[in-house]
Amino acid sequence: MAAVLALIAGGVLITSNFLGFTFSSLFRVPEREWVARMSQAAVQGGGYALTFSGPGSENWKVGPGHQLERFSVESGDAAFARLTSTAAFNGNSTEWEKLGLTAALPVEFNNQTKGQMIEIGVVARAPSVKPSDAIMIMYATQQAGNSGWQRLALGRDFELLKFTYKVPTVEGEYIAKPIIVIHSDAQGRGRMADILGVYVKRYTAAVAGQ
Repeated sequence: MAAVLALIAGGVLITSNFLGFTFSSLFRVPEREWVARMSQAAVQGGGYALTFSGPGSENWKVGPGHQLERFSVESGDAAFARLTSTAAFNGNSTEWEKLGLTAALPVEFNNQTKGQMIEIGVVARAPSVKPSDAIMIMYATQQAGNSGWQRLALGRDFELLKFTYKVPTVEGEYIAKPIIVIHSDAQGRGRMADILGVYVKRYTAAVAGQ
């Protein structure tokens, strides 16, 4: 039975048990493996991974017109969140916490990566119910610029979607925390996206053949 955990900025956070494995899921990357891969990528790249289980899961917030349901899978070893956006997408606003699902990162990441290219990755899929065909995602320094909104197409299985951004150099130090913003339905028709988590790290160009 779903139980309401919290009301955050006009959005609803719900937790529920969910049986994540079907016969077809045996041929997909398990959810807990995706969580491990995100964490490993973040550690190796001097960054951070944000999921919906374990430490840091409380950092997520949802704005007005967005709802977040959280489901545990694989006997509680991992969790994913289902984001529903009924607020129309506003690409001109900079009131980030009102624009969807958000998570702030430590200000140190801005200072460690200023002038460098970073990689932002999100593991997401379209659910079977009211699926969205794409999410809109933004990385903002909240001080000296942002990535611009990125439209990432969703498939029916969890997959890693990523983009890069060069963190602007500032005079002195950053004092603002960077933030990630995700919107599940640009038309605001209540379509949904399942999200296992995100990571940010220093960008390293892929080596041919790997």
